[in-house]
Amino acid sequence: MNILPGRRAATAATVIALGGLGVVAAQAPAGASTFSTSYTCNSILGTQSISVSGTATATPNPAKVNTSVHAAVHVATTLSSPLSINSWSATLTADVSGAQTASFPLTGSGGSIPANQSITADVAGNWTPTAVGTDQFRGGNLSLKANVAIFGNITATCTPNSPRPVAETLTVTS
Repeated sequence: MNILPGRRAATAATVIALGGLGVVAAQAPAGASTFSTSYTCNSILGTQSISVSGTATATPNPAKVNTSVHAAVHVATTLSSPLSINSWSATLTADVSGAQTASFPLTGSGGSIPANQSITADVAGNWTPTAVGTDQFRGGNLSLKANVAIFGNITATCTPNSPRPVAETLTVTS
């Protein structure tokens, strides 16, 4: 990670902290569960608290043991980027508890975003349950990477604050 001096460092850190999340008043897909939580993000600017709300969907639900489940999460926040972003990517760890304990990555990326425009992060991934029962998915660590013309790639890492709400519940049958 590049260490940038003064105001440029603050602007660059703000860009990455905001680069993967934005405001969009989107309707949740049918069957999607909603959640709201807070994260603490660390970047070259320091530590920043953000609020995140979103929707999560596991498909199929109910699922069968040893059959892949597709998880999709849409996140939104009131933050926006003060600089134009050429592209961005995000990785969110989904933590599973209940019938079994596991974690798996959800990833997403996007293209150009004009300065001061709200953006969204849509991430998705697959997980294969191996036990019958009920599993709860919670948002885990979040990594945001933005490419900004002036600064290049900038990364922020975000950790969820407790308590972490259940983002989605999956029923697994045999």
